[in-house]
Amino acid sequence: MAPAALVAPSAAPDFKFTAQAIKKSHHSTTAASALDLDIGEVTVENIQRLYACDAATPTDVVRATYRQIHSHPDKAVWITLVPESKALAAAEQLERQYPDPGSRPPLYGVNFSVKDSIDIAGLPTTLACPTYAYTAAQTAPVVQRLLSAGAILIGKTNLDQFATGLNGTRSPYGMPRCVHDSDYVSGGSSSGSVVSVAAGLVAFAVATDTAGSTRVPAALNGMVGVKPTLGTISTVGLVPACKTADCITVIAKTVQSARMALRTMCAYDENDVYARDEAQLSVLAAQPSWWDASSNGRVRYALPPPDAVSAALSEPYAALFHKVTTKLPTISFMDPDHGAGFDYSPLASANAMLYGSSIVAQRLVAFKSYMDTHSMEGMHPVVRDIFRASQGFDAVRAYEDMFTLAEYKRKTARQFRCPPSSSSSFSSSSASSSSSAAGRGGIDVLVVPSTATHPTVAEILADPIELNKRLGSFTHFVNLLDLCAVSVPIGGTWISRNGKTMPFGVTLISTPGRDEDLLELGQRLMSESWESEDIVDCEK
Repeated sequence: MAPAALVAPSAAPDFKFTAQAIKKSHHSTTAASALDLDIGEVTVENIQRLYACDAATPTDVVRATYRQIHSHPDKAVWITLVPESKALAAAEQLERQYPDPGSRPPLYGVNFSVKDSIDIAGLPTTLACPTYAYTAAQTAPVVQRLLSAGAILIGKTNLDQFATGLNGTRSPYGMPRCVHDSDYVSGGSSSGSVVSVAAGLVAFAVATDTAGSTRVPAALNGMVGVKPTLGTISTVGLVPACKTADCITVIAKTVQSARMALRTMCAYDENDVYARDEAQLSVLAAQPSWWDASSNGRVRYALPPPDAVSAALSEPYAALFHKVTTKLPTISFMDPDHGAGFDYSPLASANAMLYGSSIVAQRLVAFKSYMDTHSMEGMHPVVRDIFRASQGFDAVRAYEDMFTLAEYKRKTARQFRCPPSSSSSFSSSSASSSSSAAGRGGIDVLVVPSTATHPTVAEILADPIELNKRLGSFTHFVNLLDLCAVSVPIGGTWISRNGKTMPFGVTLISTPGRDEDLLELGQRLMSESWESEDIVDCEK
């Protein structure tokens, strides 16, 4: 299946706006084609400000969106674009249904994209594999929740085929590029998703993250990437890559945009076999926040060991992460772990398991019926090699890996502290671990580089396997160990080989249910001053 052709956009405004132009727009029937919309960054909060002051309508935003898409130079972002006429019809329906601003749903008129591994009724689900594509009969519950909250779907975005990869080059629909320098990869597998947000085409993207597929591209493009607690967002309607570790996620330009989308997306779904039940969700929600008045307002953190950092990070990334680690102890709300030291070894061991154990064979389960019919010949060559390498694990190895991973998970959990007031609500084993961690002065958050380097497209194509693994140096373990994470752009910038300013990001990692705490921590860290006079240069 070829990518859906972009419908020629109707006359539409740019994202540039003056108050004078807006006032005129509400006194002219032809204003929609002349309106100049400038909302600054395309975020949920900025779009909502336009609506709140009656400066624009959802119809205006949709027209502006399609004009932006039409003019954007990277044509590999989308696989299927919703026809502009349908998006306009949805916007017009919202305007008719909610004339009173006080009654509007939380995401009224906010534009968003969805990764093309998630079902939307009537649209193809391709996973960037034309021979796999099918037309979805139902819309994934998480997407339906967003639509019911007033959000407007713009289209389905490109990805590394079968969500296999962290670089964004493994798709027959093209290679989305980093928005800061097109010679560099966008990151993946949520490649089109991140570019749709970073390029200002939509306010947020619904993506996925099994091994880092949201955190890596978010960092490479200077976005916020939220990998929520497993089992808190329904994965029904998501074609799995690794069913026990798959997670639906959010990419946005700001923490507030991510937070607003996430609050709508999170909900118990009894049809999701890996959903946490309502009792578990209640326990997680009852945990006292790090920011409550009862807390001391300081977050205890740990870092990966220096040898792990130096072995993985490129020269500019190492310098920027050093800047982060040097500054963190000077921030009033950050408290470095001064105990016996965080044992990173179970996390490193778990990181190696995702593609080095029987866990990777879950991909063969997910796509068994497709391979029975088409074999592997329709796959991208690199993806085909990965699938072939996933074969040959027996049941004995699968159980061995299951038990090993459980051990790593327990060893990791014991190093995070949990407030005594909430530990009694957990299962006895979790309570024991939490109590033990509190007694030893465990940490609240682990701070790691979101990824290890930012390769060019040419570099990835020359070394597609090992360099891709390097991108996941600090990401693969998170879902396997049942942790949540938020990637935020902090630490400063570096200069690409083309002289372009490039972002850097770190990931904040904690225990289940700490999503909101991590978002708040990320927002506070982003508000700090990170730039210095010396921008780190890339080796030529």
